[in-house]
Amino acid sequence: MRIRSFPNLVSRQIIQEMDPSENFMLSKTSKKMKDLVKNNIYKVDQVWMNLNSNWSFVVEIGGKIHNVFDLRAGLAPWEMKWHRFLVNAVMLHPSAVQKYHEILKIHNYICEIFKCESNKISVIDYIENQEFIDEESPRFLMNVDFCHLRILGSRSPTMKTRNLIIEDAKIFVADFIHHYEGQNIVLKNAWLNDRLARLFILNWMLKMKENLVSFIAFQNRQEVFDESSVVNLLNSKRNAITESRVEDWDPEKRDRYFNYDSIIANQNVFPADTFDCEHGYDIVREDGKRATVKVSPNHFMFFVWP
Repeated sequence: MRIRSFPNLVSRQIIQEMDPSENFMLSKTSKKMKDLVKNNIYKVDQVWMNLNSNWSFVVEIGGKIHNVFDLRAGLAPWEMKWHRFLVNAVMLHPSAVQKYHEILKIHNYICEIFKCESNKISVIDYIENQEFIDEESPRFLMNVDFCHLRILGSRSPTMKTRNLIIEDAKIFVADFIHHYEGQNIVLKNAWLNDRLARLFILNWMLKMKENLVSFIAFQNRQEVFDESSVVNLLNSKRNAITESRVEDWDPEKRDRYFNYDSIIANQNVFPADTFDCEHGYDIVREDGKRATVKVSPNHFMFFVWP
């Protein structure tokens, strides 16, 4: 093609200005064009599948979504319609793996072109899962150790997923504060509410979240989270005698840094001081269980000490 006859700087400028779908199709014309695109393409943040309405591969660049390639109707993974997975992984029922081998091939090719690390499509083994009823149900998420999702609707089986990241929690933060039953959860772009945060703390005090290890919610910049309301609740419990009491950090009773060994740590980059609990508020229940609350206008964090 004529683009290959242009000087390198010109070719690079052309490729940089083309949208992802155009570059994808250009790379398919020949091996030399594929190499030309790969050597001059912009780097994308993520490659994932949009499983909502058009069944397509998309890339994310600077927070903006760009369509790359639409799947043929015969390849549309109907049983995955509930899920839009990040971190370059899609979970499939094992009976569908052979049917979707072409999806894996396309996925890996797009990751290669756009310089995004490619993982194989994850397969969940349902053979011993008696609760899995039909292939269109998302209930298998209850038995998955880790999920990294853009968003999955409220009151879903993700409430029981052991380790969970929700990229765009928004108003659904209320459902997770009320109903999450797993161990570790990270909510991003959350519409925090101080009333819900107070309720979350009280529920733990009443031993209603016994599986919980960590709860981390990062605030949406456009919302206002009144951390002083949460602090006032904690201070009201400071002199409790017959119920949980609140204490300042005592280095003889716990470490300064929470030892966060969740699988989420391998999938997410946290701010440097996330697990520094020196200035957190310690809740000590009557049964001796200790948790630390950290609040600011931008986050709500809750860590349960072993």
